[in-house]
Amino acid sequence: MTTVIEDEKFRHRFGLKGYSSAVTGQKVLGEAKWKGAKRNHVWTLSEWTSRHLFLDEMNEEIIPDGINFCNIAKSVKIYPGTGKISLAVDTRQEYTERPRQSGEGWVHLLLEQAIPMEKRIMLDQVSSLFMECAFTLTSCNNHMKSEEFNPSLHSAQLSWFITVENCRDTNFDVEGRPDYLWFGLPLYDYRFNKIEGPQVFLDHGTQKVIYGMNRGDYLPEVIEIGQKYAFRKDILPEIRKAFDIAKKQGWLKGAKWGDMAIGSTNIGWEVPGTFDCEAVLDKVSISCEKPGEGKNARKI
Repeated sequence: MTTVIEDEKFRHRFGLKGYSSAVTGQKVLGEAKWKGAKRNHVWTLSEWTSRHLFLDEMNEEIIPDGINFCNIAKSVKIYPGTGKISLAVDTRQEYTERPRQSGEGWVHLLLEQAIPMEKRIMLDQVSSLFMECAFTLTSCNNHMKSEEFNPSLHSAQLSWFITVENCRDTNFDVEGRPDYLWFGLPLYDYRFNKIEGPQVFLDHGTQKVIYGMNRGDYLPEVIEIGQKYAFRKDILPEIRKAFDIAKKQGWLKGAKWGDMAIGSTNIGWEVPGTFDCEAVLDKVSISCEKPGEGKNARKI
């Protein structure tokens, strides 16, 4: 097996991004670092639409076996060398006057990694592609009154996405990406016990098509607070299905299957409602197998 993403054990510094990807793109504007952290950041923390950015407000707290980067709205606990990280958001500190309204942005806290073009593996050159995760949802509390809560506007969602990019495309968007589609594995949504799929819809923020898998293909129907879950899923057939659907719907113009590779990944919270929520990730890994790999293949 060959690894697709780097620094799965969190030994490097973390990059910090800004308020809006439409304004600053994927630029890294600061760092979260600790004693002994390797210099080049591989992972970044994205806090889109947050009023309390780590760039402006960040406390550092030593915890057993790790460090907590936090402010009044967010906490990221990193356990270097282990692959364990905690992501927590309290949007009571973000939506202070009233719950989010229709047409307004919502708070993100995402762990992201972009894969350099020279390190990308073309999808037509692999026989399997595994996304592997172990996580525990430790809390998710709704702080809206029943008359305020609108399920079409408000939730707390934990998801894992990759971008499937046309590496032959030379027209890059404001975020520095060629043409692509979002491929998602929903992990948790406050509103639903069951997340059926596949779901195919347009992401209005990036104007790219999103393909979300059926959660029952890799997780139990109900996700419970405090219970640890783990899966390892070969998603290559599903990505091919997503590509074919996108093409039929008029997206990825000019792209061929042999042009496509994973360009980036992000995992974490999108919280359009007034919630406090936390998840502990014990493992986040993407790996692939190429035809003919066997006993002499590089181990991971």
